[in-house]
Amino acid sequence: MNIVEYLRPLLGSWRGTNRLRIMPTDDFKDSAATATVQVTAAHFASVAYTWSDGESPQEGLLLLAGGASDAEPATAVWVDSWHTGRALMQFSGTVGGDGVLRLNGSYAAPTGPDWGWQIHVEPGEGPGKITMHNVVPGEDPYQVVELVLER
Repeated sequence: MNIVEYLRPLLGSWRGTNRLRIMPTDDFKDSAATATVQVTAAHFASVAYTWSDGESPQEGLLLLAGGASDAEPATAVWVDSWHTGRALMQFSGTVGGDGVLRLNGSYAAPTGPDWGWQIHVEPGEGPGKITMHNVVPGEDPYQVVELVLER
């Protein structure tokens, strides 16, 4: 299955809730969110979304290519006005037996080895969901973002 076929249930415009926390012991903070999922240049899919950090509006873009299987993994680039600043983050991943696309990337940490970042996309039959997880070296990943999308 290619990435466009995989994301077909999410195509279109969505509203929902974005939940954010920085540390695993922090409470999540909710904000209104929107997203548009579309086919781009015939073979790619994009997820453009908006949310708020509580002080100002934020936006992000996830551009996906390739497949959604072990035979042809998905690749992606991600930008977010709050999370990534002026940098592009690159990812690769596959869809697991549970139907979730798990993308893995990393970013430079100023005081040591790179940290990981995971993006999980769940098109599902009901609301779509995108979660993001921070991966501190030597620790279990913890969820930082949950974006739940409804029509």
